[in-house]
Amino acid sequence: MSALSSHLSHSQLAGWLVLATWGLYLLVLALGWPPYLPALASWLAIGYCWSALSRSARKQSAILFGLGVLMLAWGVLHGVGLDFYNAATRNLPLLSMFVAVSFLALTNPEQEDQSQPTGRKGFWSTILSCHLLGAAINLSIIFVVGDRLTRKNPLTDEQIRVLMRGFCAGAYWSPFFVAFGVAMTYAPGAQWTSTFLPGLIMAGLMFALTYFEASRGNLQAFRGYPLKRDSLVIPGLLAIVVLTLHSMYEQTNILTIISIIAPLGALLFLRGRPRRKVLVNYVEQRLAGVASQFSLFLAAGVFSTGVAAMIACYPSLFSFSATHLTPTLFWGISAIMILAGLIGVHPVVSVSLVAPLLMPLVSNMNQLAFLYLSVWGTATAVSPLSGVGLSMVSRYNASSRTILRQNWRYMLAMWLAAGGVNALLFG
Repeated sequence: MSALSSHLSHSQLAGWLVLATWGLYLLVLALGWPPYLPALASWLAIGYCWSALSRSARKQSAILFGLGVLMLAWGVLHGVGLDFYNAATRNLPLLSMFVAVSFLALTNPEQEDQSQPTGRKGFWSTILSCHLLGAAINLSIIFVVGDRLTRKNPLTDEQIRVLMRGFCAGAYWSPFFVAFGVAMTYAPGAQWTSTFLPGLIMAGLMFALTYFEASRGNLQAFRGYPLKRDSLVIPGLLAIVVLTLHSMYEQTNILTIISIIAPLGALLFLRGRPRRKVLVNYVEQRLAGVASQFSLFLAAGVFSTGVAAMIACYPSLFSFSATHLTPTLFWGISAIMILAGLIGVHPVVSVSLVAPLLMPLVSNMNQLAFLYLSVWGTATAVSPLSGVGLSMVSRYNASSRTILRQNWRYMLAMWLAAGGVNALLFG
Protein backbone atom coordinates (compact mmCIF):
# COMPACT_ATOMS: atom_id res chain seq x y z
CA MET A 1 0.00 0.00 0.00
CA SER A 2 2.85 2.41 0.77
CA ALA A 3 4.48 1.85 -2.65
CA LEU A 4 1.16 2.45 -4.33
CA SER A 5 0.52 5.56 -2.24
CA SER A 6 3.78 7.11 -3.46
CA HIS A 7 2.49 7.06 -7.04
CA LEU A 8 -1.10 8.07 -6.31
CA SER A 9 -2.53 11.05 -4.48
CA HIS A 10 -4.83 10.45 -1.54
CA SER A 11 -7.78 11.38 -3.73
CA GLN A 12 -6.78 8.94 -6.48
CA LEU A 13 -6.20 6.14 -3.98
CA ALA A 14 -9.55 6.88 -2.38
CA GLY A 15 -11.16 6.49 -5.81
CA TRP A 16 -9.67 3.01 -6.22
CA LEU A 17 -10.74 2.08 -2.68
CA VAL A 18 -14.27 3.23 -3.45
CA LEU A 19 -14.20 1.04 -6.56
CA ALA A 20 -12.80 -1.84 -4.49
CA THR A 21 -15.73 -1.51 -2.09
CA TRP A 22 -18.10 -2.22 -4.96
CA GLY A 23 -16.04 -5.04 -6.50
CA LEU A 24 -15.21 -6.78 -3.23
CA TYR A 25 -18.80 -6.59 -2.02
CA LEU A 26 -20.08 -8.36 -5.13
CA LEU A 27 -17.24 -10.90 -4.83
CA VAL A 28 -17.92 -11.83 -1.20
CA LEU A 29 -21.63 -11.93 -1.98
CA ALA A 30 -21.01 -14.46 -4.75
CA LEU A 31 -18.66 -16.54 -2.57
CA GLY A 32 -20.80 -16.34 0.55
CA TRP A 33 -18.04 -14.78 2.64
CA PRO A 34 -18.51 -12.22 5.43
CA PRO A 35 -18.20 -8.69 3.95
CA TYR A 36 -15.19 -7.62 6.01
CA LEU A 37 -12.97 -6.88 3.00
CA PRO A 38 -15.36 -4.41 1.32
CA ALA A 39 -16.05 -2.87 4.72
CA LEU A 40 -12.32 -2.34 5.24
CA ALA A 41 -11.99 -0.78 1.78
CA SER A 42 -14.88 1.61 2.41
CA TRP A 43 -13.53 2.81 5.77
CA LEU A 44 -10.03 3.21 4.31
CA ALA A 45 -11.46 5.31 1.46
CA ILE A 46 -12.89 7.74 4.01
CA GLY A 47 -9.65 7.83 5.93
CA TYR A 48 -7.59 8.66 2.86
CA CYS A 49 -9.68 11.64 1.79
CA TRP A 50 -11.10 12.80 5.14
CA SER A 51 -9.34 16.15 4.94
CA ALA A 52 -10.76 16.74 1.46
CA LEU A 53 -14.37 16.23 2.53
CA SER A 54 -16.65 19.21 2.86
CA ARG A 55 -16.86 20.75 6.31
CA SER A 56 -20.54 19.82 6.53
CA ALA A 57 -19.86 16.16 5.64
CA ARG A 58 -17.03 15.90 8.17
CA LYS A 59 -19.12 17.48 10.90
CA GLN A 60 -22.23 15.36 10.37
CA SER A 61 -20.21 12.16 9.95
CA ALA A 62 -18.09 12.78 13.04
CA ILE A 63 -21.15 13.54 15.17
CA LEU A 64 -23.01 10.46 13.94
CA PHE A 65 -20.01 8.19 14.38
CA GLY A 66 -19.16 9.57 17.83
CA LEU A 67 -22.73 9.28 19.11
CA GLY A 68 -23.02 5.79 17.65
CA VAL A 69 -19.84 4.62 19.38
CA LEU A 70 -20.96 6.14 22.69
CA MET A 71 -24.35 4.43 22.48
CA LEU A 72 -22.74 1.11 21.57
CA ALA A 73 -20.36 1.44 24.53
CA TRP A 74 -23.25 2.29 26.83
CA GLY A 75 -25.10 -0.76 25.59
CA VAL A 76 -22.11 -3.01 26.33
CA LEU A 77 -21.91 -1.61 29.88
CA HIS A 78 -25.57 -2.48 30.36
CA GLY A 79 -25.41 -6.02 29.05
CA VAL A 80 -26.24 -5.46 25.39
CA GLY A 81 -23.86 -7.31 23.07
CA LEU A 82 -21.56 -5.23 20.86
CA ASP A 83 -22.92 -5.58 17.33
CA PHE A 84 -19.66 -4.61 15.63
CA TYR A 85 -20.50 -6.55 12.48
CA ASN A 86 -23.74 -4.66 11.87
CA ALA A 87 -22.20 -1.31 12.76
CA ALA A 88 -19.36 -1.72 10.27
CA THR A 89 -21.21 -3.39 7.40
CA ARG A 90 -24.87 -2.39 7.60
CA ASN A 91 -24.87 0.00 4.65
CA LEU A 92 -22.54 -1.95 2.34
CA PRO A 93 -25.34 -2.95 -0.08
CA LEU A 94 -26.27 0.71 -0.30
CA LEU A 95 -22.67 1.79 -0.87
CA SER A 96 -22.18 -0.83 -3.58
CA MET A 97 -25.28 0.38 -5.39
CA PHE A 98 -24.22 4.00 -4.97
CA VAL A 99 -20.82 3.35 -6.58
CA ALA A 100 -22.40 1.35 -9.40
CA VAL A 101 -24.99 3.99 -10.21
CA SER A 102 -22.38 6.76 -10.14
CA PHE A 103 -20.81 5.24 -13.27
CA LEU A 104 -23.96 6.12 -15.20
CA ALA A 105 -22.70 9.71 -15.20
CA LEU A 106 -20.38 8.53 -17.99
CA THR A 107 -23.45 8.12 -20.22
CA ASN A 108 -24.45 11.79 -20.02
CA PRO A 109 -26.25 12.79 -23.22
CA GLU A 110 -24.12 14.55 -25.81
CA GLN A 111 -26.29 17.55 -26.51
CA GLU A 112 -25.75 18.68 -30.10
CA ASP A 113 -29.21 20.16 -30.55
CA GLN A 114 -28.73 23.92 -30.34
CA SER A 115 -32.44 24.71 -30.25
CA GLN A 116 -34.02 26.05 -27.09
CA PRO A 117 -37.72 25.33 -26.67
CA THR A 118 -39.70 28.04 -24.93
CA GLY A 119 -43.04 28.44 -23.24
CA ARG A 120 -45.09 25.38 -22.35
CA LYS A 121 -42.95 23.11 -24.54
CA GLY A 122 -39.78 24.41 -22.89
CA PHE A 123 -41.23 23.82 -19.44
CA TRP A 124 -42.22 20.21 -20.09
CA SER A 125 -39.04 19.42 -22.01
CA THR A 126 -36.91 20.70 -19.13
CA ILE A 127 -38.77 19.13 -16.23
CA LEU A 128 -39.03 15.77 -18.03
CA SER A 129 -35.32 15.86 -18.87
CA CYS A 130 -34.42 16.41 -15.22
CA HIS A 131 -36.90 13.81 -14.03
CA LEU A 132 -36.53 10.96 -16.52
CA LEU A 133 -32.83 11.29 -17.27
CA GLY A 134 -32.06 12.10 -13.64
CA ALA A 135 -33.89 8.93 -12.61
CA ALA A 136 -31.00 6.99 -14.16
CA ILE A 137 -27.88 9.16 -14.32
CA ASN A 138 -28.69 11.07 -11.12
CA LEU A 139 -27.27 14.45 -10.09
CA SER A 140 -25.07 14.93 -13.15
CA ILE A 141 -28.16 15.70 -15.25
CA ILE A 142 -28.64 18.87 -13.21
CA PHE A 143 -25.28 20.14 -14.42
CA VAL A 144 -25.93 19.07 -18.02
CA VAL A 145 -29.23 20.99 -18.09
CA GLY A 146 -28.10 23.88 -15.90
CA ASP A 147 -24.89 24.53 -17.84
CA ARG A 148 -26.81 24.48 -21.11
CA LEU A 149 -29.42 26.96 -19.84
CA THR A 150 -26.78 29.38 -18.50
CA ARG A 151 -24.87 29.76 -21.77
CA LYS A 152 -26.53 33.11 -22.46
CA ASN A 153 -28.33 34.10 -19.26
CA PRO A 154 -28.27 33.17 -15.55
CA LEU A 155 -30.87 30.69 -14.37
CA THR A 156 -34.19 32.28 -13.48
CA ASP A 157 -36.00 31.45 -10.26
CA GLU A 158 -38.53 29.47 -12.28
CA GLN A 159 -35.81 27.40 -13.97
CA ILE A 160 -34.16 26.65 -10.62
CA ARG A 161 -37.48 25.51 -9.21
CA VAL A 162 -38.12 23.25 -12.21
CA LEU A 163 -34.62 21.73 -12.08
CA MET A 164 -34.73 21.01 -8.34
CA ARG A 165 -38.25 19.59 -8.22
CA GLY A 166 -38.02 17.68 -11.48
CA PHE A 167 -34.82 15.92 -10.47
CA CYS A 168 -35.56 15.28 -6.79
CA ALA A 169 -38.99 13.79 -7.52
CA GLY A 170 -37.16 10.83 -9.04
CA ALA A 171 -36.49 9.78 -5.45
CA TYR A 172 -40.18 8.96 -5.09
CA TRP A 173 -40.00 5.99 -7.46
CA SER A 174 -36.67 5.43 -9.27
CA PRO A 175 -34.71 2.29 -8.27
CA PHE A 176 -31.51 4.04 -9.44
CA PHE A 177 -31.75 6.78 -6.82
CA VAL A 178 -29.69 6.41 -3.67
CA ALA A 179 -32.93 7.15 -1.80
CA PHE A 180 -34.21 3.80 -3.01
CA GLY A 181 -31.15 2.03 -1.67
CA VAL A 182 -31.59 3.69 1.71
CA ALA A 183 -35.28 2.78 1.82
CA MET A 184 -34.64 -0.86 0.95
CA THR A 185 -31.81 -1.05 3.51
CA TYR A 186 -33.74 0.45 6.42
CA ALA A 187 -37.06 -1.18 5.52
CA PRO A 188 -35.86 -4.76 4.95
CA GLY A 189 -38.32 -6.81 2.95
CA ALA A 190 -39.83 -3.86 1.10
CA GLN A 191 -40.41 -4.37 -2.62
CA TRP A 192 -39.87 -1.79 -5.34
CA THR A 193 -43.00 -2.99 -7.13
CA SER A 194 -45.05 -2.01 -4.08
CA THR A 195 -43.53 1.46 -3.68
CA PHE A 196 -43.61 2.25 -7.41
CA LEU A 197 -47.30 3.21 -7.62
CA PRO A 198 -47.33 5.58 -4.62
CA GLY A 199 -44.07 7.02 -5.91
CA LEU A 200 -45.60 7.68 -9.33
CA ILE A 201 -48.56 9.38 -7.68
CA MET A 202 -46.20 11.69 -5.80
CA ALA A 203 -44.23 12.44 -8.98
CA GLY A 204 -47.47 13.18 -10.82
CA LEU A 205 -48.46 15.63 -8.11
CA MET A 206 -45.07 17.31 -8.44
CA PHE A 207 -45.64 17.81 -12.17
CA ALA A 208 -49.14 19.17 -11.61
CA LEU A 209 -48.19 21.58 -8.82
CA THR A 210 -45.08 22.87 -10.58
CA TYR A 211 -46.93 23.42 -13.85
CA PHE A 212 -49.77 25.18 -12.04
CA GLU A 213 -47.32 27.56 -10.38
CA ALA A 214 -45.47 28.17 -13.66
CA SER A 215 -48.69 28.84 -15.57
CA ARG A 216 -49.59 31.57 -13.10
CA GLY A 217 -46.41 33.41 -14.04
CA ASN A 218 -44.91 34.28 -17.40
CA LEU A 219 -44.80 30.75 -18.79
CA GLN A 220 -44.38 31.93 -22.38
CA ALA A 221 -40.97 33.40 -21.47
CA PHE A 222 -39.66 30.13 -20.02
CA ARG A 223 -36.41 29.06 -21.73
CA GLY A 224 -36.09 25.30 -21.71
CA TYR A 225 -33.75 22.40 -22.37
CA PRO A 226 -34.35 20.25 -25.49
CA LEU A 227 -35.30 16.67 -24.64
CA LYS A 228 -34.48 14.16 -27.38
CA ARG A 229 -36.18 10.78 -27.61
CA ASP A 230 -32.94 8.87 -28.03
CA SER A 231 -31.66 10.28 -24.73
CA LEU A 232 -34.36 8.24 -22.99
CA VAL A 233 -33.06 4.96 -24.43
CA ILE A 234 -30.44 4.38 -21.73
CA PRO A 235 -32.65 4.88 -18.64
CA GLY A 236 -35.45 2.96 -20.33
CA LEU A 237 -33.27 -0.04 -21.18
CA LEU A 238 -31.67 -0.09 -17.73
CA ALA A 239 -35.06 -0.08 -16.03
CA ILE A 240 -36.36 -2.90 -18.26
CA VAL A 241 -33.27 -5.06 -17.68
CA VAL A 242 -33.29 -4.55 -13.91
CA LEU A 243 -37.00 -5.28 -13.53
CA THR A 244 -36.82 -8.31 -15.83
CA LEU A 245 -33.93 -9.80 -13.87
CA HIS A 246 -35.66 -9.03 -10.58
CA SER A 247 -38.78 -10.89 -11.73
CA MET A 248 -36.62 -13.85 -12.81
CA TYR A 249 -34.53 -13.91 -9.64
CA GLU A 250 -36.93 -12.76 -6.95
CA GLN A 251 -34.70 -13.97 -4.12
CA THR A 252 -31.87 -11.70 -5.26
CA ASN A 253 -31.83 -8.28 -3.63
CA ILE A 254 -32.69 -5.65 -6.23
CA LEU A 255 -29.80 -3.53 -4.93
CA THR A 256 -27.45 -6.32 -5.98
CA ILE A 257 -28.99 -6.48 -9.44
CA ILE A 258 -28.59 -2.72 -9.86
CA SER A 259 -25.00 -2.95 -8.59
CA ILE A 260 -24.22 -5.37 -11.43
CA ILE A 261 -26.28 -3.90 -14.26
CA ALA A 262 -25.52 -0.19 -13.81
CA PRO A 263 -21.74 -0.44 -14.47
CA LEU A 264 -22.34 -2.80 -17.39
CA GLY A 265 -24.81 -0.31 -18.85
CA ALA A 266 -22.35 2.52 -18.30
CA LEU A 267 -19.63 0.54 -20.11
CA LEU A 268 -21.94 -0.29 -23.00
CA PHE A 269 -23.14 3.30 -23.52
CA LEU A 270 -19.91 5.01 -22.49
CA ARG A 271 -19.26 8.42 -24.03
CA GLY A 272 -15.67 9.02 -25.03
CA ARG A 273 -12.80 6.84 -26.19
CA PRO A 274 -10.61 5.01 -25.45
CA ARG A 275 -12.80 3.32 -22.86
CA ARG A 276 -9.95 2.28 -20.57
CA LYS A 277 -8.60 5.82 -20.31
CA VAL A 278 -12.05 7.27 -19.67
CA LEU A 279 -12.72 4.73 -16.91
CA VAL A 280 -9.33 5.19 -15.22
CA ASN A 281 -9.74 8.97 -15.31
CA TYR A 282 -13.20 8.63 -13.81
CA VAL A 283 -11.96 6.43 -10.96
CA GLU A 284 -8.95 8.61 -10.13
CA GLN A 285 -10.47 12.04 -10.68
CA ARG A 286 -14.18 11.80 -9.91
CA LEU A 287 -15.00 8.64 -7.98
CA ALA A 288 -13.42 9.98 -4.80
CA GLY A 289 -16.11 12.66 -4.99
CA VAL A 290 -18.62 10.19 -3.55
CA ALA A 291 -16.58 10.01 -0.34
CA SER A 292 -18.82 12.58 1.34
CA GLN A 293 -21.79 10.26 0.88
CA PHE A 294 -19.64 7.29 1.88
CA SER A 295 -18.74 8.95 5.16
CA LEU A 296 -22.36 9.79 5.93
CA PHE A 297 -23.66 6.32 5.08
CA LEU A 298 -20.96 4.53 7.07
CA ALA A 299 -21.39 6.82 10.07
CA ALA A 300 -25.17 6.45 9.81
CA GLY A 301 -24.78 2.67 10.02
CA VAL A 302 -22.81 3.01 13.26
CA PHE A 303 -25.32 5.54 14.59
CA SER A 304 -28.36 3.40 13.76
CA THR A 305 -26.77 0.35 15.39
CA GLY A 306 -26.09 2.48 18.45
CA VAL A 307 -29.72 3.61 18.55
CA ALA A 308 -30.79 -0.04 18.42
CA ALA A 309 -28.49 -0.75 21.38
CA MET A 310 -30.09 2.07 23.37
CA ILE A 311 -33.56 0.77 22.56
CA ALA A 312 -32.48 -2.66 23.83
CA CYS A 313 -31.27 -1.01 27.05
CA TYR A 314 -34.43 1.02 27.63
CA PRO A 315 -37.28 -0.55 25.64
CA SER A 316 -40.04 1.24 27.56
CA LEU A 317 -38.44 4.65 27.09
CA PHE A 318 -38.31 4.36 23.30
CA SER A 319 -41.67 2.71 22.74
CA PHE A 320 -44.57 4.54 21.09
CA SER A 321 -48.05 4.40 22.55
CA ALA A 322 -49.29 3.49 19.06
CA THR A 323 -49.29 -0.14 18.03
CA HIS A 324 -48.83 0.59 14.34
CA LEU A 325 -47.80 3.40 12.00
CA THR A 326 -51.04 5.38 12.00
CA PRO A 327 -51.72 8.13 9.42
CA THR A 328 -51.28 10.75 12.14
CA LEU A 329 -47.94 9.28 13.21
CA PHE A 330 -46.88 9.08 9.55
CA TRP A 331 -47.59 12.78 9.10
CA GLY A 332 -45.84 13.68 12.34
CA ILE A 333 -42.67 11.67 11.67
CA SER A 334 -42.45 12.83 8.06
CA ALA A 335 -42.88 16.48 9.11
CA ILE A 336 -39.98 16.23 11.54
CA MET A 337 -37.78 14.51 8.95
CA ILE A 338 -38.58 17.07 6.24
CA LEU A 339 -37.88 19.98 8.60
CA ALA A 340 -34.59 18.34 9.56
CA GLY A 341 -33.70 18.13 5.87
CA LEU A 342 -34.61 21.79 5.48
CA ILE A 343 -31.86 22.81 7.90
CA GLY A 344 -29.25 20.62 6.23
CA VAL A 345 -29.58 17.24 7.96
CA HIS A 346 -28.99 14.59 5.30
CA PRO A 347 -32.04 12.33 4.82
CA VAL A 348 -29.97 9.22 5.54
CA VAL A 349 -29.28 10.64 9.01
CA SER A 350 -32.99 11.05 9.73
CA VAL A 351 -33.74 7.60 8.35
CA SER A 352 -31.02 5.94 10.43
CA LEU A 353 -32.45 7.59 13.55
CA VAL A 354 -36.13 6.76 13.10
CA ALA A 355 -35.73 3.29 11.56
CA PRO A 356 -35.03 1.41 14.82
CA LEU A 357 -37.92 3.26 16.49
CA LEU A 358 -40.48 2.56 13.77
CA MET A 359 -39.57 -1.02 12.87
CA PRO A 360 -41.59 -2.57 15.75
CA LEU A 361 -44.69 -0.64 14.65
CA VAL A 362 -44.69 -1.67 11.01
CA SER A 363 -45.99 -4.94 9.63
CA ASN A 364 -45.82 -3.76 6.01
CA MET A 365 -42.27 -2.70 5.22
CA ASN A 366 -43.46 -1.09 1.98
CA GLN A 367 -45.21 1.55 4.07
CA LEU A 368 -41.98 2.33 5.89
CA ALA A 369 -40.06 2.49 2.61
CA PHE A 370 -42.64 4.89 1.20
CA LEU A 371 -42.21 7.12 4.25
CA TYR A 372 -38.48 7.36 3.60
CA LEU A 373 -38.89 7.92 -0.14
CA SER A 374 -41.56 10.60 0.27
CA VAL A 375 -39.44 12.49 2.79
CA TRP A 376 -36.35 12.26 0.59
CA GLY A 377 -38.10 13.44 -2.57
CA THR A 378 -39.70 16.40 -0.82
CA ALA A 379 -36.95 17.55 1.56
CA THR A 380 -34.17 17.58 -1.03
CA ALA A 381 -36.30 19.55 -3.51
CA VAL A 382 -37.02 22.44 -1.15
CA SER A 383 -33.84 22.82 0.89
CA PRO A 384 -30.98 25.09 -0.20
CA LEU A 385 -28.78 22.92 2.03
CA SER A 386 -29.47 19.62 0.26
CA GLY A 387 -27.01 18.31 -2.30
CA VAL A 388 -29.11 19.70 -5.15
CA GLY A 389 -29.75 22.96 -3.31
CA LEU A 390 -26.07 23.50 -2.59
CA SER A 391 -25.31 22.85 -6.27
CA MET A 392 -27.82 25.52 -7.25
CA VAL A 393 -26.37 28.01 -4.78
CA SER A 394 -22.69 27.38 -5.47
CA ARG A 395 -22.70 26.70 -9.22
CA TYR A 396 -25.57 28.88 -10.44
CA ASN A 397 -25.65 31.62 -7.77
CA ALA A 398 -29.17 30.80 -6.66
CA SER A 399 -30.44 32.57 -3.55
CA SER A 400 -31.03 30.30 -0.54
CA ARG A 401 -33.74 32.63 0.69
CA THR A 402 -35.49 32.55 -2.68
CA ILE A 403 -35.38 28.76 -2.80
CA LEU A 404 -37.08 28.60 0.59
CA ARG A 405 -39.62 31.29 -0.25
CA GLN A 406 -40.58 29.67 -3.55
CA ASN A 407 -40.97 26.17 -2.19
CA TRP A 408 -42.64 26.31 1.23
CA ARG A 409 -46.14 25.89 -0.24
CA TYR A 410 -44.92 23.03 -2.38
CA MET A 411 -43.30 21.41 0.66
CA LEU A 412 -46.53 21.67 2.63
CA ALA A 413 -48.61 20.30 -0.24
CA MET A 414 -46.33 17.32 -0.87
CA TRP A 415 -46.14 16.53 2.84
CA LEU A 416 -49.93 16.48 3.07
CA ALA A 417 -50.18 14.48 -0.15
CA ALA A 418 -47.73 11.84 1.08
CA GLY A 419 -49.81 11.34 4.21
CA GLY A 420 -52.92 11.03 2.07
CA VAL A 421 -51.30 8.48 -0.27
CA ASN A 422 -50.12 6.53 2.78
CA ALA A 423 -53.62 6.46 4.27
CA LEU A 424 -55.15 5.47 0.94
CA LEU A 425 -52.73 2.71 -0.06
CA PHE A 426 -51.28 1.46 3.23
CA GLY A 427 -54.03 2.25 5.76
